[in-house]
Amino acid sequence: MGGVAGLKQGGRLSALSVLFAAALALGGCGTMQGSDSGVRPAQPAQAGPSGLHAISFSDLPGWAADNQGAALLSFKRSCARIVKLGAADPLDRKTGSGGIYGEAGDWQPACRAALDTDPAAARAFFERWFTPVRFPSESRADALFTGYYEPVMRGSLTRHGAYQTPILRPPRGFAEARRAGVVFPTRAQIEAGDYDADRQPIVWLDNPVDAFFLHVQGSGRVTLENGETVRLAFAGKTGRPYTSIGKVLIDRGAIAREDVSMQTIRAWLEAHPDQAKGVMDMNESYIFFRRLDGVSADLGPVGAGRVHLTPGRSIAVDRSYHPLGSLFYLATSYPTPGGEKPLDHLMVAQDTGSAILGLQRADIFFGSGDRAGWVAGHMKSHGELFALVPKDLAP
Repeated sequence: MGGVAGLKQGGRLSALSVLFAAALALGGCGTMQGSDSGVRPAQPAQAGPSGLHAISFSDLPGWAADNQGAALLSFKRSCARIVKLGAADPLDRKTGSGGIYGEAGDWQPACRAALDTDPAAARAFFERWFTPVRFPSESRADALFTGYYEPVMRGSLTRHGAYQTPILRPPRGFAEARRAGVVFPTRAQIEAGDYDADRQPIVWLDNPVDAFFLHVQGSGRVTLENGETVRLAFAGKTGRPYTSIGKVLIDRGAIAREDVSMQTIRAWLEAHPDQAKGVMDMNESYIFFRRLDGVSADLGPVGAGRVHLTPGRSIAVDRSYHPLGSLFYLATSYPTPGGEKPLDHLMVAQDTGSAILGLQRADIFFGSGDRAGWVAGHMKSHGELFALVPKDLAP
């Protein structure tokens, strides 16, 4: 098995390169850990949870008032992928076939119809082709809906002045190593490494806290000194465990549990620069990025479903339960400066995340910039997630 390219400076192999090379070598010797990136065989058919039952669209809170046309535009992006799959393929290889979501062939007639449907006719389209399904009542006790967004940061293509925090591409051989299930270095070890000239970062940021939250969000926009914008998209993760530093700060008594949000965590990190790195390093997970060129500013980032995300209509889900490309109706609330407001929306599963675990767990994409960041940072609501499945699959 070929090794990961060395990361070196001045002819000296860095400690980080040794760690990467050793990880890949161990992978070749049978030291395997779970992997969630790269090409995978399809998972076995999923039986799905028991206790599912079909309901009517009138049972969905706020269905008549929702703008299903916005969801249709998002669904069409996923359908463009689904119609290219084999009829017996799963919607999502990680989720597997069978169960309540069936196979791609169960979705393809509806997807072909969706691609020819005008948004003005969206509600009639969804009611014709799909049936709402309610998950077991015991799952609702664990329902939690959070938010994420595409941050906007300051950066430079060269390292100078305040621009000292790198945003990295995956090292050569990374996909091969991840498919082998090897264990990669921690965040702290990667950030302590030296880098070859051909592995220079995509961009350098002026704030390490911005870089940390970019890793949490998985995508971002970087404004360069000349005013141009660089779009960054998720390209892979090391597979190290994700640790919520919000929980770390709660356990230390630094922030009260009821006060924790992205904003309060950021404020604490920036107010305690002598402790910030140590806290951030407790999250060992490290994200690599790729640059997106030629993408319209109006389009959202690309999610795990390989389509552009739609604010308020794309959600990240736990792929061990729900396949990318599937449909959901979410009944919850979202924060505003004046208090909570209802959020009853038809959604499309188009992304995933390390912290998104559970049947009734979803992360809502709210868009780009500070306003979206405020909502995403304060979003932590209960409610209920309903599936919409092709009529022939309804229980």
